[in-house]
Amino acid sequence: MTTIKPQVLKPQEFKTSETGGGCQRPSRWCLIKAAFGPLLYIFVIVLLAQALGLRPASADTIQKAEAWFNRLTTFQASFTQVSSDGSSAKGTFLLRRPYRSRFDYDEPVPITLITTKTWLHVDDADRQEVVSYPVSETPLRLILSENVRLRRPEVKTTTSSQDGITSVIIEQDDGEAAGRIVFEFDEKPFELRRWVITDANGITTSVFLSNPVKGIDLPASLFVPTNYPDQNGN
Repeated sequence: MTTIKPQVLKPQEFKTSETGGGCQRPSRWCLIKAAFGPLLYIFVIVLLAQALGLRPASADTIQKAEAWFNRLTTFQASFTQVSSDGSSAKGTFLLRRPYRSRFDYDEPVPITLITTKTWLHVDDADRQEVVSYPVSETPLRLILSENVRLRRPEVKTTTSSQDGITSVIIEQDDGEAAGRIVFEFDEKPFELRRWVITDANGITTSVFLSNPVKGIDLPASLFVPTNYPDQNGN
């Protein structure tokens, strides 16, 4: 058995089908960016807040969202990922808090994304390789920690409510995780329904959740990337 050494590759080291700053189809790198980042810098926070009718973060709303995540032990749902460039994908999302999550993409996308306390692993079955990135650079790190806190000194958190949907908007101006992520909850009952991320090319991607199930048995082995043979066949 060989040990996979986590490594960080730059985006340009991936072979993708991106052209003109967008994605013509759901390539591997496009899907990774869509689900995790890197994210678009926010230059007009105040103007957006005024235009969209956002209000300063309601303590009750934020506490409710934090409590929803902190109560979770395990979670499973189907997901549909839709990007503003027209690409889309489907699959299954698994969460075993803290730290562990798994995105299994349906065919024809042969990849699985797995997070641990330290790494985001990209498990590519076609290429029989695993590439790893620091999970700290992904926006979903906010909901993977042992104690979920959506209000932090380095981020600006606001909330909005419309048509039975409560949104928690989290923005960070600088650093590796700079950008914006929005968590949307149905109000009755209060349940996570989707998150929305904007990447560095201005592509907005929504991940819709359906058929959620909580408290099911999810073995730790589900959150371990494949140990592929090395190039020497070992």
